[in-house]
Amino acid sequence: MKLRGSFFGKEILKNIFKKRNFTVEKTFCYIAISLSSFCALLGFFSMAFSFYIGDVALRIFLLFIGLLFCYLIYYSFTTLGKRKEIIGFTIFTFVVFILAYFLPLLPPEYGLQQYDVDASVLKFIIVSIVFIIVGIIGASFAMKPLFKFTTKSNQFSAYFILTFSLVFILYPLFVILSNLIVNGSGGITLNFLTENVLKHGAEGGVSYAIVGTFIVIIGTALIAIPLGVASAIYLHEYAKSGPIVRLIRIATDILQGVPSIVFGLFGFAVFVPIFGICILSGILVMGFMTLPIIIRSSEEALMCVPRSLREGSYALGATKWQTIRRVVIPPAIPGILTGSVLGLGRAAGETAPIIFTASIFIAPPPTSIFSPIQSLSYHLYILTKYIGAYPVDQNAWATALLLMSIVLGMNAIAIIIREKYRVEF
Repeated sequence: MKLRGSFFGKEILKNIFKKRNFTVEKTFCYIAISLSSFCALLGFFSMAFSFYIGDVALRIFLLFIGLLFCYLIYYSFTTLGKRKEIIGFTIFTFVVFILAYFLPLLPPEYGLQQYDVDASVLKFIIVSIVFIIVGIIGASFAMKPLFKFTTKSNQFSAYFILTFSLVFILYPLFVILSNLIVNGSGGITLNFLTENVLKHGAEGGVSYAIVGTFIVIIGTALIAIPLGVASAIYLHEYAKSGPIVRLIRIATDILQGVPSIVFGLFGFAVFVPIFGICILSGILVMGFMTLPIIIRSSEEALMCVPRSLREGSYALGATKWQTIRRVVIPPAIPGILTGSVLGLGRAAGETAPIIFTASIFIAPPPTSIFSPIQSLSYHLYILTKYIGAYPVDQNAWATALLLMSIVLGMNAIAIIIREKYRVEF
């Protein structure tokens, strides 16, 4: 059965209003699903907004969930005849009753000094995490007797868990963006975008930093995209499978996960002694950092082109290069461009490589590739160090919002390119 994008509650509501399916047992299942879902949402919002429902409400809530599952255990055992399947039910219910007794007894703060950590965990955080876990597991278990422990119950259970996980993951992104918009939008003015930095960032703007950021992006694109695409074409179309090719792919995958500060130190040790702190050193380091992303994404795009297109081209007498240039590359361009733009988006937001190789806080407009530059990421880094010493808070938030807008804009461009020029085979 395919859900086709509809949420699981829609299907459940359909069953509720069918009289032939409306029974006492299923009503208890619906109540257990609803209460467990509410439990997960309550834990989520209590963590998000930092509130605690109280010891009495906590104990009553968990006890009610435990009693509901006691009835579901009884129903599954006596009516459905599921004996082995209710082991998980029983363990879950037992844990809920234990939590109902012990959670209210926790102190308001749980110190971690016995672990040599000078910090403490607040009680509402522990309760919130427990509520989220209990709610998700409870809703998943309650669907099993509703659908008589068939594969349909597993399907709805998995869909519920994935949906709630998506909401839970998107929440931090929402918090970050909303804070940036609320605190930084007031600082995005014409003067901020057109003036240079003044008084340690307390006044002026980021015009030179914007120019420097786009210079790095363009320079990185000129270096990384041709080399990355050419390397991907060689690895997929020309290189024969063997230990050397596998080693190259493994090394490329490893380089994608190398911390950016390592690339920065690499550029500081290799390029800065030769070229100095300048644009060229920065774009070379950014090119090396972006290259693995472009290689792997371009290679994946080439893999998506069916083998039959190549064979048809060879059958018509085309050479290998003609086939690659006219048959393989055109349908792979959306994937190549998407990976390239995503890689450049990462380069736009990186700070560590620029700190060591190309950027200073106050720099004149660059006159050559051997001139240092300002960049938004390094500018934001310096402003955060000045918070408290100078009134730079507003400009710091505005710089963060502007930098985030550039990175998200480049990701949006990648998505648009992928969707508009996608080729279905």
